[in-house]
Amino acid sequence: MGDEEREIVDEDIQTVDSGEGGGSGSFGLLKILLYVAGGIVLVLLIFGISWLVSKNVQEGRYERNQDIVAAPPPMPLMTYELPTVSKTTSDAEPHFVKMQISLGYEHSPELNNELIKRKDEIQHIINILLQGKSYEDLDSVSDAVALAEEIKAHINVRLISGKIKEVYFKEFVVN
Repeated sequence: MGDEEREIVDEDIQTVDSGEGGGSGSFGLLKILLYVAGGIVLVLLIFGISWLVSKNVQEGRYERNQDIVAAPPPMPLMTYELPTVSKTTSDAEPHFVKMQISLGYEHSPELNNELIKRKDEIQHIINILLQGKSYEDLDSVSDAVALAEEIKAHINVRLISGKIKEVYFKEFVVN
């Protein structure tokens, strides 16, 4: 009986193998078609994403170029010239500082009259600001810009009829 059961099992296995053999070819073909379809979808997805990215980059470049060309230059400011300021730095070995300052503001007769009236006060503010400065506080371009902003802020606190827009150094010497 053991041999008969083996023969029946072997026949069943051969039957199943022959049945799967016909299906195996169609299943393998289906598998290959799915891989090809997946590859095509992946290629289309990559192409679509790269097209969108390049489109956004080109639009950004175009907008940046348009921003540069579209902005007209600002109108020149009126200026009020202050007398020359000469001071020494607060270092152990003092350095000489000489400045010729002009204050830039938008055209306003009221502000011009106020600047004329407050000329001594503005000179005093500048002298006070320079008293605490050392050579290291004044030796670079960024230090000069920071000093100009500091002067502008302290003067604008005092003004009533307008604000100073820029502080120009016509002469700035630190020895």
